[in-house]
Amino acid sequence: MIAPIGGFFERHDPEDAAVGASVLETWTGGRAWAGFVNARSAFAALVESLPGVTIWLPAYVCSDLVDPSFAGRVRFYPVGEGFVPDLAGVEAGMAAGDLVLVVAYFGEPVAEAVEAFARRRPDQRIVEDRAQALHPGPAAEDRWVLYSPRKLLGVADGGVLVAPAGASTVPQPSGLADRAALWRAADLRHDDPAGRDNAVWHAANRDKEAAMAVTAQAMTARSLSILSRTSLESLAGPRRANWRVLDRRLRRWSALPGETQAPPLGYVIRLEPEERDRVLRGLHAERIFAAVHWPQIAAPAADFPREHGWTRELITLPCDHRYGAVEMARVAERVEALLA
Repeated sequence: MIAPIGGFFERHDPEDAAVGASVLETWTGGRAWAGFVNARSAFAALVESLPGVTIWLPAYVCSDLVDPSFAGRVRFYPVGEGFVPDLAGVEAGMAAGDLVLVVAYFGEPVAEAVEAFARRRPDQRIVEDRAQALHPGPAAEDRWVLYSPRKLLGVADGGVLVAPAGASTVPQPSGLADRAALWRAADLRHDDPAGRDNAVWHAANRDKEAAMAVTAQAMTARSLSILSRTSLESLAGPRRANWRVLDRRLRRWSALPGETQAPPLGYVIRLEPEERDRVLRGLHAERIFAAVHWPQIAAPAADFPREHGWTRELITLPCDHRYGAVEMARVAERVEALLA
């Protein structure tokens, strides 16, 4: 049986002699921070600390981020081709102190349009959503930063909220999550490297994700320990190398511009909707668990048809640190065959 490629992360075991700064050290950079059970809870806690403030979100963002507790305060702005935010409407309509969330899509740095907007409007609060980004570069000192580690490595939970430099306070969680329930799927997959019990650990992870909600619970100590003991470069280097293997063969279908030094979430291709669905089915049938970011977005389809189109057109191919050139050749070969 060929081992599966992609899908959720099994438990990560840090190397004994990790080289370089840890993931948590790199992400927090000496700033105040808090660790919630998931990123949506961390974001909701920040929003709760800013009563009455309008929340500006990109139309292309996962629907799970918008909690009913603040949905009435949300306004959406468009995202252009290349996943570049169009902030003209935000700039025209915002009030001083509003909260503007921008996304580091697929691991890439946020677009220059964000930096230009920040220079023109120093009276705003920016949250950089790095749920898909391992390390797109240092964050601006006046910016909130949000991470979702379970999307990037083998921890079962976590939402890391990093405050702007010099901030003395950051919303903090209270209460503990159910460690056993959160970690069951990651442990099961870790103990089954050949993927013989794929159905068992997949079901466990599906149940865990379905139970995820906005809560005041803290990240588990086990996840914090792994983030503190794993060097960021041990994850970043293989991701960049794997991306290059796929890019040499799949560039014609790429949804993103050329290579950057930022470690990628995956290799993103863009296809016509029917073709996209056929390729996904074919890959999944061969246990290549490519993903869709995202199947559902928060903004209304009637107002943002382009962004909703992407939910039917994109595939994120796995190229993370668990794999090497052999696995990437298998992924590229199967995509090419399905698109032949």
